[in-house]
Order: sequence, then C-alpha cells, then structure tokens
Amino acid sequence: MTIEEILIVLLGVVVIVELFVMYLMRVRMHQLQREIEESSSRVDLSDIELEALTRNVEAFKRLKI
Repeated sequence: MTIEEILIVLLGVVVIVELFVMYLMRVRMHQLQREIEESSSRVDLSDIELEALTRNVEAFKRLKI
C-alpha cells in the first residue's frame, strides 16, 4: 500500500467517526428539546404568583445587605 492509499482509508474512517458523532449530537439535542418542553409546561406561573414574586424581589433589593 502506498501512502496515498493509507491516507484515503484513514480519512474515510475519520469521516465515518465524524458522522457518528454528529448523529449522537442530534439525538442528544432532541432529548434536550423534549426536556425543555416538558419543564416549560411545569413552570406555568399565574399572574398573582408572578406579581408576588416581583414584589418579593424588589423588597429584597431594598434590603441592601
């Protein structure tokens, strides 16, 4: 085998490994997207809760610890 043939085989292996890593990244991105959608549905705040949270944060800012 010549050096060119070895390089072609090596580059082919590198491309296959890169495609596999890209596939794994795609799968992980879909998993994270599902987790975000699930968690966003659990974090619904009502107007009253949001106003109370805003008041508490403003009161905390005024404490100047």
